[in-house]
Amino acid sequence: MWFKNARLFQLNETLTLDAEQLSAALKNDALKACAPMEAVSKGWVSPFGSDSELFVLKSGHAMLFALGVEEKVLPAAVVNHQLNQQLESIKAESGQKPGRKQQTDMKQQLMLEMLPQAFVKPKTIMAYLDLKLDLLVVDCASQNAAEDLVSQLRQTLGSFKASAFGPSSAVAQVLTQWVIKAQGDAGFQPDNEIVLETLDDSKGVVRGRNIAHLEDQMKQHIDNGYLVTQLGLLFNDRIELVLGHDLGLKKIKFTDVVLDQLDDESIESEWQLLDSRFTLFSLELRAMFKALFDVFSSH
Repeated sequence: MWFKNARLFQLNETLTLDAEQLSAALKNDALKACAPMEAVSKGWVSPFGSDSELFVLKSGHAMLFALGVEEKVLPAAVVNHQLNQQLESIKAESGQKPGRKQQTDMKQQLMLEMLPQAFVKPKTIMAYLDLKLDLLVVDCASQNAAEDLVSQLRQTLGSFKASAFGPSSAVAQVLTQWVIKAQGDAGFQPDNEIVLETLDDSKGVVRGRNIAHLEDQMKQHIDNGYLVTQLGLLFNDRIELVLGHDLGLKKIKFTDVVLDQLDDESIESEWQLLDSRFTLFSLELRAMFKALFDVFSSH
């Protein structure tokens, strides 16, 4: 288990719960199976698997936990096929199809009727709290899904004050300068992937795969006001990632410099493997986040 994404939330107050208390609170709001008439069910699951009663893994100043989601899948093609059959039947009897509002009502009724027989799609979203940085890190590419986890955590604990990092033109300006200079700061070096955007109503987007040899056209886009909003980076030869101007991280990959520190031969159980990996990657990400905040805190 390695985090591939990182959506970050800054804690606005120090978390007073220890690992045992947090585990008990999450267990009290554990995931329940999706009921026949429910479209989605959310709740906490153990990172150790369904057989474990422990809902939090603690390593130093970091605490790992997981949100479970069960969502009913109703393929649009199946719903529309059933709807069209009903519409054709009504047209054959009355000579005309129902109006738009009636069709919408019919579709909603169909979905309700089909819900109990729908397949359930399970999903697990991992997250951890770094109490040294007062940070919540969610392994999720989607900001909305990460916000859902925060909302569930707030509901479970009664209160959880945390703020997301929104898109920042100041961050985009720094990333753009890194590309122009072909040189980063604080251990970050520009890598291959790049996205440039105009942060205005024109919504222009340009994507590139190799910034080592920026084409004249790409440079022209920068001259015309495009800013780098996503950039592939290498941190201290230890972590590869794509950083967005909202400080969201994607495509996180630990290099062999990090992975070689994991002594697989001495690990005897899945629990030890999870503990070792979490300890390793949470420490590596903490060092990177500290460098990241050092660079952008003044912007």
